[in-house]
Amino acid sequence: MHDETRMDRLAALLEQLPLPEVTRLLRRTTLMAAALGVVALVATIGISHPLIGLGACIGLSLGLVNIRMITASVARLNERQAAHPKRILASHTLARLAVTTAVVIGLMFAASQLGLSAAGGLAVFYLLLVVNLLVSLLRGVQASA
Repeated sequence: MHDETRMDRLAALLEQLPLPEVTRLLRRTTLMAAALGVVALVATIGISHPLIGLGACIGLSLGLVNIRMITASVARLNERQAAHPKRILASHTLARLAVTTAVVIGLMFAASQLGLSAAGGLAVFYLLLVVNLLVSLLRGVQASA
């Protein structure tokens, strides 16, 4: 499936939510990610593997930074009313993906525990985002029913 098709589907999902709900969704995801990062760091320090907790925090932070960059990019494109917004968003997404991948691979070379846990933290962040998105969508369905 093409990245543009995936972005169309994600955009269609997000368009079903009012702007205040998208803000709450992102805030909820951010707070949950921060709480998980603290728990991961404390737990891994407790078992003498602080690099795993640090990597998880880095991965969660990478996910958060990526989402913030996406929202800023979409806001800028809406203000400029670009001719091909999907193409621009797709190219920005590929660039962010390349940078994120390079960071995780770099961390793997620095310390395998750090890199693997960063990849895991990134995956957990996106899982949190998807779960919060589904919860918001289901609340919207229940409210309209």
